[in-house]
Amino acid sequence: MRYWHLLFGTIFIYLAAHIKLGVPAEVASLGRWGALFGVAGVSIWLLTFSDRSRALPAQTGGVGMAVLTLYVFLFGTVLAGFQVRLSLLKWILMGTHLIVFVYAAHRLLSLREWSWLVWGLFFLWAGVAIIIFVAAVTGVAPILSQFGIYYQGRLAVLGNPNSVGMVVLACSITALSLQEWPAVIGRWRRRIILLGTLVVSFFVLLWTGSRSSLGGFVVGGLMWAVATGKSGKVIGFGLLGGVVLWVWTLDLSSLQSLGVIVERLQSGTLLATREGVWEASLRNWQEYPWFGHGYGVTDRGYDLEGLAGSVGSVRDGSGYFGVLESVGIVGLSLYFVLYGVVARNLWRLTMQRELMKGRPGWRLALYGGVLFLGFAVNAAGEPWLLGPGSFPHIVFWWALGVHVAGMVRCEVGTRHRHTLARQGVRATAGPGTTRGQR
Repeated sequence: MRYWHLLFGTIFIYLAAHIKLGVPAEVASLGRWGALFGVAGVSIWLLTFSDRSRALPAQTGGVGMAVLTLYVFLFGTVLAGFQVRLSLLKWILMGTHLIVFVYAAHRLLSLREWSWLVWGLFFLWAGVAIIIFVAAVTGVAPILSQFGIYYQGRLAVLGNPNSVGMVVLACSITALSLQEWPAVIGRWRRRIILLGTLVVSFFVLLWTGSRSSLGGFVVGGLMWAVATGKSGKVIGFGLLGGVVLWVWTLDLSSLQSLGVIVERLQSGTLLATREGVWEASLRNWQEYPWFGHGYGVTDRGYDLEGLAGSVGSVRDGSGYFGVLESVGIVGLSLYFVLYGVVARNLWRLTMQRELMKGRPGWRLALYGGVLFLGFAVNAAGEPWLLGPGSFPHIVFWWALGVHVAGMVRCEVGTRHRHTLARQGVRATAGPGTTRGQR
């Protein structure tokens, strides 16, 4: 067994606890903690006692300092909160995610292993999207959750519509990004598989009616299009697809979930389901505006069920207002600083596209950054950002680890080219050439 197998298995068990995949709920719920701490122990052992750890440069595009600052200040919100024990345990869980997926992974995985891990997760997430799509088309599902095929007019099948949307969001951005990888370029059969998965994922996102997941896909897709120089094609196909969908959904019964969104838009109540939650979070935040009520606090308090879940924030659907209520202006501002650092790195990668597009580190950094910011958009309407027991939380920090691994290797490539350039200048100048002649 290789190290990337352990990372894959951990994300799988988190996914099984997130939606229904045939794994007993009790096994998945407890298994994610065993998997997480088991991988953390293996990671520390490999970093400390084995020779597998790679001596990579410390330049991470500013991500390392931003994450460290965020984590330290979040500890301040733990101490300032009202459920210190619960907040402290969740803070430790978040730190475990950072150690495994942001620090250890980029030190222990080679580029080839990163590629295997990304492809493995793509097929896992694509399998989920295809099962849901087939169930929507045929009305038959091999696995069915308590929500049924449709829940309140929205596609569900394997779980809550919003939960399903998060998985399909990860699948769609991965399918989009893999089109630029060497295993796909020039091989139309593989590209067709990716494009087919992308189309299936897009329809599933529409049918789930998950606005935050659809928004994450749109933002992530646009960032990928700009970075790869395909913005014109993406915008053109997007407009064409929008017209087709608009014509198709003139009869709102054709797409039930999209019909719900259209009706809400027409009546001006698209955000009505969240307004009361946001108002409650803002009222509570005003009581303790700087450090909030404490990292990861919930309305359940410190009990066994709250510890076993650890998947949400103060209240469901609170998004960044719930984050503000929990960690205050200080914590929320540092999250946005981290987003800004990753966005700046993506801009730099875009500017270096012609120089570095063929390099694995460039593709890895681009994919991780786009997936990370796509989930950051999703967090605007969901409560998982402060819930380290949730599937989107682990994918969020794993995506940042992918981005860091790519940025570090881009730095290695840049230094190597600069070294070769200097050596070339010396060789051309010759040993008898003066400094002024060079």
